[in-house]
Amino acid sequence: MRIAKIACVLVCVFSLTRFIAIIRGLRSPLAGSLFTGHGILAAVGLLVVALTCAIEFYGVHTKALFAWKLGWWILMAGFLQFLVGAGSSALQVPKADYPWVAFGAVMVGSSAVAVYWSLWWKNQKSYFTAQPPVLPKTGKKELAVMLGIAALVLAGLELISGPLAKYHELGSHAVKQFHEQLAAGQYVAIYDGADETLRESSSKSDFVNLLRSVHDKLGDVQDLNPSWTGISFHGDQRATILLRFDTKFTNGSGTEQFVWQEHDNRLTLSRYQINSKILDSK
Repeated sequence: MRIAKIACVLVCVFSLTRFIAIIRGLRSPLAGSLFTGHGILAAVGLLVVALTCAIEFYGVHTKALFAWKLGWWILMAGFLQFLVGAGSSALQVPKADYPWVAFGAVMVGSSAVAVYWSLWWKNQKSYFTAQPPVLPKTGKKELAVMLGIAALVLAGLELISGPLAKYHELGSHAVKQFHEQLAAGQYVAIYDGADETLRESSSKSDFVNLLRSVHDKLGDVQDLNPSWTGISFHGDQRATILLRFDTKFTNGSGTEQFVWQEHDNRLTLSRYQINSKILDSK
């Protein structure tokens, strides 16, 4: 059952690390009110996940039968969460690339993985019923080692979460400014202030027409739900920040993707994409 205990430790540690990053973001004056509601819900959810994994770890280590039963709920929750996330992403594939084929592949693949781990977990029942639940004397050393590793991983992630939180904060502020300019109809200003990579890949008229269409059809931004963040660093110490949001506008919703380039603690927009059924409709 070492695999189950390692998985519990890793999920618990990463959930706590993400919780710390979200709390830092909520306390930041640059975060803006649009992020607060989703941030609080996400923070509570991460605490629940961390606590559940900690309880499961203790139950597996002590061979308590409740841990075997709780494991089924964890497997079910993880499976459903993956289905919703991966299924939604698959359906956003352009129609020319057959989104329903991608969706079907996700369903079949994830179901096969779920069946495999369900059968594996079913076979572990004997581990919990072989003897009364006690804290094994021989397992205390293993428990101490795992908790020590978890503490080291958490400390390491905490050290790097500071710089990552800084770039996430800069990106959040840049997105907020972008939406303010979009609401004010400052499409040309957005293009003129963009990174040279965007201006080389898209003409001013095309980009301005895109922004005008977004604002005319969807309206102003009402709510932002961050769905993915990625940060990469280059040899010259510059950073590329990718932010993706499920955005609710006045007249509908869409998925926005921003790519920002860092220049002396200032971000410039290098790519902007949006997927929305309202924009696709004529």
